[in-house]
Amino acid sequence: MSNIAIVGGCGRLGLNLALIAANKGHNVTAIDIDDERINEIKQGNLPFVKEQAELYLEEALKNKKLTLSTEYDQVANAEVIVITMGTPVDSNLNPSLEPVAGVIFDLSEHFKKNQLIVFRNAIAPTVTNRIKTLIEDKTGFKVGKDIHLVFAPELAEENGNLHDLNKAAQPIGAFDENSFRAAQKFFDTITKGQITWLSPEEALLAKLMTNMFAYIQGACANEFYLIAQSFNANINKILDATSNALPAPNPNNAGPGMHKEGWSLVERLPFAELVTTAFKINESMPAQIVKQLENHSLKKVAILGMTNKANYDDARSSLSYKLRKMLFYKDYEVVCYDPYLPEFADSAVLQNTDAVILMTAHDEFSNLEKVKGWINNSNCVFVDIHGYWQELRNQSANQAHANESVKARKK
Repeated sequence: MSNIAIVGGCGRLGLNLALIAANKGHNVTAIDIDDERINEIKQGNLPFVKEQAELYLEEALKNKKLTLSTEYDQVANAEVIVITMGTPVDSNLNPSLEPVAGVIFDLSEHFKKNQLIVFRNAIAPTVTNRIKTLIEDKTGFKVGKDIHLVFAPELAEENGNLHDLNKAAQPIGAFDENSFRAAQKFFDTITKGQITWLSPEEALLAKLMTNMFAYIQGACANEFYLIAQSFNANINKILDATSNALPAPNPNNAGPGMHKEGWSLVERLPFAELVTTAFKINESMPAQIVKQLENHSLKKVAILGMTNKANYDDARSSLSYKLRKMLFYKDYEVVCYDPYLPEFADSAVLQNTDAVILMTAHDEFSNLEKVKGWINNSNCVFVDIHGYWQELRNQSANQAHANESVKARKK
């Protein structure tokens, strides 16, 4: 088994791979700049929610297969170096190479001959050749001869079980066969899924397209919801009538990278309406909700769910925060409740709320009567675009559910 160094190894992406690799028998060093998170993990505590990850962490620490460090010099002792650094977009929506270049500059003095360098994040396909050139210029090594370089993004469901990585397909983008074979040897120990040699651009496109396909499907569902609303029709009745052949709408169709990955795909296209329109539709959902609330006389509004996905504690890019800002600008008193985030974990803030907006359909919100107990206001308006609460699914065309006393208070 190999010595593995994972740069950014205490983040969600890096720690997932670190735990799997450690439990496959590799000696893993997770390198991170966050001392607090490192200490938390050393104590056996996960910094985020991931099914089965607790068991993997317990075993890795028990067997001394996982160590944690803040020092980049640990890279020199590794056969495999995994870098979990992506390319964000700048203010002009162009991919920015600076974060990746900075990591390469910091690590280059520790690279050794015959090491395998794996870029794990979703990186803009346009910068792969520049990354190769940077590594060769900074080290004096030739990729494919002296050192190996691949781009191997994770395709497993981000909110799924950690064990899913054991069976996930793994595209490997390599400039040369030697680099691919070195990466294949490593990933053969990680997953039983299909491992495919692609060009670096193809491997990254596989990741970006997979993510964007789901994002576009979500936008289609949201547009169907808006179309149904324009006809004063109930989208849930339509979904039920088609045996759910159509996707359900989601006002919080967002997540880390979604605001940038589409731009990485379409920056070379003269006609990119599908991806860009999906972005506009999904990002407009908070405004659609605020518009619904204008039909009611309300003072206090609550948001249920601040994370970007259900039953998960990742709040990055969640549209709940955009909604909160919009409501605040409309002069509502805004409160938020999410049991997965400590800063929003107090359900007492929901007392006497005039309207509740379900943004993230956590299991903890499935019992509507329990939710009503937190609110303690029989006149409360419920906005459920998900169609999550079965009791309310067919009651309103616009998914803003109110009893007769509330309807009488409309402006």
